[in-house]
Amino acid sequence: MLHFVRFICIFVFWYPLMKMGYGMSFNQVLLGSYAGLRGAVGLSLALMVVQSDKISDYVKNVILLHVAGVALLTLVINATTTGMVVNYLHLADYTDLKKN
Repeated sequence: MLHFVRFICIFVFWYPLMKMGYGMSFNQVLLGSYAGLRGAVGLSLALMVVQSDKISDYVKNVILLHVAGVALLTLVINATTTGMVVNYLHLADYTDLKKN
């Protein structure tokens, strides 16, 4: 579900990104939605929740468990398989200019 939501967000801003001069191919959009971020912002926000006195301990633990679990899974699964996705989408191919 995270990959799908990330793909929709990147896809919505794909056209403005192309017009701003950066330019992205559809394969780069797919890679960006697959690789994404690894959860540093989510972990920092979860740690801020844990430090709050207004939230019960049970809710703090559940939030931290889920955010840390998602961050761990994206590190273990996505980070180790991103190279294969790059090769499958032919984003690492050298142009003739680079080969020479």
